[in-house]
Amino acid sequence: MDWPDFSVQEMCSLSVEGSGLRRSAIIPPDAQGEGFDAAYDWTTLWYDAVQRDQEVLLVCPKLLNFKAMIADGALRLDGAPARVRRVEAWRRHDIVHLRGAAGRTVATSAGRWSGESGVSPDQSGIFAGLNASLHISRNNRLEWIADWARFHIGEHGLEAMLVMDNGSDDYAPEAVLDALAQTGLKRAVVLKVPHPYGPVRAKKGGGGAKFLQPAMLNLARLRFLYRARAVLNADLDELVWSGAGSVFDATVSSRFGFLAFDGKWRMPPLGLEPPHVHADHIHERVGDKPCPSKYCIVPGGWRRGIGWDVHRPETKLPVKWLRDARFGYWHCRGITTNWKSYNRLGFTEVGPADPFTASKLLDRLPRA
Repeated sequence: MDWPDFSVQEMCSLSVEGSGLRRSAIIPPDAQGEGFDAAYDWTTLWYDAVQRDQEVLLVCPKLLNFKAMIADGALRLDGAPARVRRVEAWRRHDIVHLRGAAGRTVATSAGRWSGESGVSPDQSGIFAGLNASLHISRNNRLEWIADWARFHIGEHGLEAMLVMDNGSDDYAPEAVLDALAQTGLKRAVVLKVPHPYGPVRAKKGGGGAKFLQPAMLNLARLRFLYRARAVLNADLDELVWSGAGSVFDATVSSRFGFLAFDGKWRMPPLGLEPPHVHADHIHERVGDKPCPSKYCIVPGGWRRGIGWDVHRPETKLPVKWLRDARFGYWHCRGITTNWKSYNRLGFTEVGPADPFTASKLLDRLPRA
């Protein structure tokens, strides 16, 4: 099937909202931070049902006490009993494999409740053979999204972006496409993701309660990106720089089809009023330490069966073996809607300007 080069897509989700059913909490009450109840996903059964070859895949939050609703005997595919081939249990999400060559609906039930969703198509052809990136975004400024694209087109030969829009209410998904269409990208998809992001990590633990981001990374892998040439996993406030060519080329030619790289914070000048842009971020952070690694991966490589997570694939292969010092990323402090529990815009000091950062940003994102 042919797909437009720039499009908005949706998921075929199923929720038990209104049924009286409720997912158990994955962490104990004493590790739940403020606002946990309002932010936790109590009701989503699956985020998306996706047709892949001879299977239908259900990409789910951790099923926990909902497991009985995805067992043999509970699920129906196109009205007929569905057979569960296997369940992949990852750290913060689960993937259910159903036998089914041409599924159109998936249904399940529990007690008096029953529910049904459609089945999303395999859309990997949109990104086939391209250098792609993926992102989760909510209300990020359109100029930030466009500047991220421009920087990576120039620095690495980025060709396509998948933006998973987590319920932005400052603009419609089509506005993101309009912004990206002016950057030189070949393809872009905005996937509508209206589900809870999950609770902010409590000081004494609880980060494992955020199901959405890792599940979306793997939905992206399974529905959209598994035929891409290589995929860059970096947030919209993270600019991946190169000291030696394209990170996509380096990943494709690497032994494992995977490269990791560390980050450093970069700060805008003091006294510059927000909203900031990426090009403002030329200063080091005082007392800075490396940020957690990000990565680029060949999705069809020999490790294609492993799950993707925020800072590394879910593999026992040590990331330190696969770090490549020719690449890194700048974590731009002022590119934020301040949605987390601390004020990222409340800094009162910055370090010296970094000539390498300033030169790269001037070259890739020249100011008017």
